[in-house]
Amino acid sequence: MTFERDWSTRQIATLIGSLSVMTLLPGAGWVAAVAQTAYPDVSDDLWAQPYIQQLSQADILAGYPDGTFRPLQPMARDEYAAVIRQAFDLDPEESLSQASVFQDVPQDYWANAAIEEAYEMGFMDTQSENEFNPRTPITRIEAIVALVDGLELSADPPATANVPAAAETEQPVRQARSAPSRLMFPLAATSVMQLFAPPQVTPAQAPAPAEPTAAQPTNAAAEPLLSDYYADAGQIPEAARDQVAIATQAGLIVNYPDQDMLNPNQPMTRASVAALMHQALVYQDKLEPLPADTDVSQYQVEPEATP
Repeated sequence: MTFERDWSTRQIATLIGSLSVMTLLPGAGWVAAVAQTAYPDVSDDLWAQPYIQQLSQADILAGYPDGTFRPLQPMARDEYAAVIRQAFDLDPEESLSQASVFQDVPQDYWANAAIEEAYEMGFMDTQSENEFNPRTPITRIEAIVALVDGLELSADPPATANVPAAAETEQPVRQARSAPSRLMFPLAATSVMQLFAPPQVTPAQAPAPAEPTAAQPTNAAAEPLLSDYYADAGQIPEAARDQVAIATQAGLIVNYPDQDMLNPNQPMTRASVAALMHQALVYQDKLEPLPADTDVSQYQVEPEATP
């Protein structure tokens, strides 16, 4: 897929060279992107505004070429793969052979490289060996499972963890795949790649999302945890319950408008992706947490302190 990736980069540079803000893509030279910290459709009253603003100021997240962010728009699987690829730089767990290329992802598809890398790093899973369903909106539960699996978050502290220090801070011991900071490849490039995306799939047109798969076995211990946190815990697919429990204890979950409603099977909006990605980067110590007195804190699910 290397040839196609290089080809797509040249096309991006050619077609949007008139845009003024420049963003560096690793190994691809300079291409234009849309980067800004304020959007006409992201007001101070928008619940996710602090997440979006912080990610934008850090050159991690940006809007569309028309200057909008579209916070309520559902995010498709191809877009989420692009976000994953650009936010995290981890060693691949497996490699896609030429025989395993997804039949519904053409080699000249705008997100081809992002889908390949997100899959190889262990973030994005599929229901079919040969299909990725790139334009299917990703659900909240699928987005959460992707982060937990890809970052290899665990409910158990590593054997070498500094347990006393963790206890003093009353924070869960962190065990996650740690990668060198790679935020030189900001999510702003997502808006660039969107120039090549097919027309937006609205929720009414979108096919029903597939149930997420999980590599980890179901843990019965997750049951009381989930019901303690979420009034709709019964809607969480069985295969994803462990990952949701782990994400909850890691402080990744942000539920709007009701903190105790996960709404696991609803499409993930761009605003919700900003919140989830922000919390994941905070967890990895790549971003500062929002101040405790920020209004949005009422939507963040606070994990229980580790004994």
